[in-house]
Amino acid sequence: MRGRAIVFLVLLAACGRTATDISSLQPGVDVAQAALRGGSPQTALQIVGHVLETAPGNEAALVVQGDALTDLGRVDEARISYDSALKSNPLSIGADIGLGRLDLASDPAKAELRFLHVLNRDPRNVTALNDLGVARDLQGNHTGAQSAYRQALGIDPQDSDAEVNLALSMAMSGSAQDAVQMLRPLAAAPGASRKVRHDLAAALTMEGDRAAAEQILSADLSPAQVQQALDAYAAARSGGAAVLTPGSPAGEPAIAPLVPSSPSAAAGSGAVAQPAGGIEVQFAAVPTQGAAQQLWQHLQQQIPALLSGRQPAIVRVTLDSQVFWRVRTDGFSDQADALAFCRQAQAAGVACTLGGP
Repeated sequence: MRGRAIVFLVLLAACGRTATDISSLQPGVDVAQAALRGGSPQTALQIVGHVLETAPGNEAALVVQGDALTDLGRVDEARISYDSALKSNPLSIGADIGLGRLDLASDPAKAELRFLHVLNRDPRNVTALNDLGVARDLQGNHTGAQSAYRQALGIDPQDSDAEVNLALSMAMSGSAQDAVQMLRPLAAAPGASRKVRHDLAAALTMEGDRAAAEQILSADLSPAQVQQALDAYAAARSGGAAVLTPGSPAGEPAIAPLVPSSPSAAAGSGAVAQPAGGIEVQFAAVPTQGAAQQLWQHLQQQIPALLSGRQPAIVRVTLDSQVFWRVRTDGFSDQADALAFCRQAQAAGVACTLGGP
């Protein structure tokens, strides 16, 4: 089961590849899907494009195309592809899940309805159950989210993504000690990824064991990044808003740590809106440009008064060969001004932290 785990400073969703819900893939489409799972969305897009040249209404190809476009951050094109799949088959589960994932960041309530629509037709769809949990977590309905994750685990007890989602949802809702007990074996398993270790660090922070979390994060992040991450995890536990990001192309749980703010980290990385300098407030670091833009639009709806007159600073950076897009805003007179802004945002349910110049 492909998926993503939820973690803070951003909440990462357990969204499976929608094409896995298509029962029979055609030659070419299955190759494209394999390329997508292997972390090559551009290759997948090229392969599936050839299929669509001869069969423009091919539902499976349209869904895989939508998945590839989503991974590339081309959200509007992905939505068109999923809509086309629904025109070919109004009951397309893959298209419905894909569209639900696109709605998660901006309208989780709408996404929840779409996932429920899928589950009405396919009650044992683990992908839809995981995504339903994420949609509910994003709305603060942690009890409902945990119910969905447990249903997914009841169907597939080996689904580690649902287990991680469940643990972090529990930590966010006040059961951090239980969450830590669930995550320790996953983080200690041979070959456990850095991302899973960071999940454990998030739960430890929410449990109150900041020292243990710091020790874990210090193996991967700079001291400044460690402190920023710890502050964001703590804010999440105290009610900070969670934000969806699309996961890694490879399909493993994707962690989006605070990216370095040094000029060298962003040099030559294709900045979209380079900040003018000075103190900034960072809301999240997400894996795609499309997710960053969606996040800013969502924030404008959530805290319109605070963001009135402010512009986004969306910058592409590379960390350990992984690309992230940081979502910030600047224009603060000094650090105290930025801190006051961030505290107001947190009081309104939006997680944030101070970024460097």
